[in-house]
Amino acid sequence: MSDPNTPHPQTYTPPPPNPYQPAIITYAVFAASFLVAPIAIGALIYAYVERGKSAEIDSHLTFLIRTFWIGLGIMALGVLTTWLLIGFVILLGWFVWVAVRMITGFQLALARQPIRGIELMGMKAV
Repeated sequence: MSDPNTPHPQTYTPPPPNPYQPAIITYAVFAASFLVAPIAIGALIYAYVERGKSAEIDSHLTFLIRTFWIGLGIMALGVLTTWLLIGFVILLGWFVWVAVRMITGFQLALARQPIRGIELMGMKAV
């Protein structure tokens, strides 16, 4: 018979998994690509692989995929027009556009909310 005064061992129960974890990882890697550009390709591939597995995160992953492709086009236009000096303005606009999309989308993913739409000329995720 066991002693009733002996404390029972505490068992650890891990927290439930975050369904938005793939989106959070992808946002983080895309943000890091501002420092090391080629890793954006890895984030893009990861977003394509994870998309379709969960309806909860598909809005984020589609948002990130569109951010990559549209941003790539804007960046290419900026680079091609730098000799006209307008390219520097385009590249600054590209940086602000991508940064706002990353920050607002990341905040929604951390709050475990899907992206319901975009505002401010496609910059802000809501």
